Amino acid sequence: MSAPTHRDWSRVLLKSTLWLPVLSLVVFLTAWEVVGRSVDPLLFSPPSRMMGALPELLTSGELVSATVVTLQALIAGYLLAAVVGVALGVLMAQWATLGRLLNPYLFGIFSTPRVVMVPLIILWFGIGYGGRLFLVFLWSMIAIATTTADGVRSARPDLVEVARAYGAGRLQTVRHVLLPGSIPFVVAGLRIGAERAVVGVVIGEMFLELTGLGGLLQDSAQSFATARMLWAVVVIALIGTVLIAGLDAFERRISSWKT
Repeated sequence: MSAPTHRDWSRVLLKSTLWLPVLSLVVFLTAWEVVGRSVDPLLFSPPSRMMGALPELLTSGELVSATVVTLQALIAGYLLAAVVGVALGVLMAQWATLGRLLNPYLFGIFSTPRVVMVPLIILWFGIGYGGRLFLVFLWSMIAIATTTADGVRSARPDLVEVARAYGAGRLQTVRHVLLPGSIPFVVAGLRIGAERAVVGVVIGEMFLELTGLGGLLQDSAQSFATARMLWAVVVIALIGTVLIAGLDAFERRISSWKT
């Protein structure tokens, strides 16, 4: 067997799906470093300056504790929104009157800027954990509910009729026919809900209670600590990325199980 040639290695590299993200990351960080060194450090920090600020953030526990606070409200609110949103979406699809009744209110709240709701949330739930939890729940639940309802409504009528012909009740039809058939819609709603949950928790931390990553972001901006502020942004982006990646893995697992 002959040794791989330069052309063989080039072909393997071109076919690989790993090199492009790595290359784009290197180009992005290089451009970031060049631009960051050419402007006022109070306005923008290059990666090298951010790495210099990281040890202090870690040793003080400031970044870790802020991340934990953010995750507590984010995970609890999002999981509650997922359960309530999927259940409400199924109910709205199964009972058309309920869907027609709730849709105007849900879409109205969904299209309202998040910051507008902050004074009401402060009035109802205060400025602590409850307000942040409700903000995450409200904004993500609506997206999950409306998208799930669309998925259940799009289920194949022939499969529903077959299930009913074999004596399946409403609950059995939902469990074994409607929900499995609407998995792509449910996951799409969960993705939208995840994005809105991350935004919601950060807004809550910035405007309801100065805590978590949103509080770190706000405090760093006010004190012109650009490197600290950018680290808060990076961690928030990583949390959103991990959430979406987890949902993608969940969808692939469910799809392989169905097939």
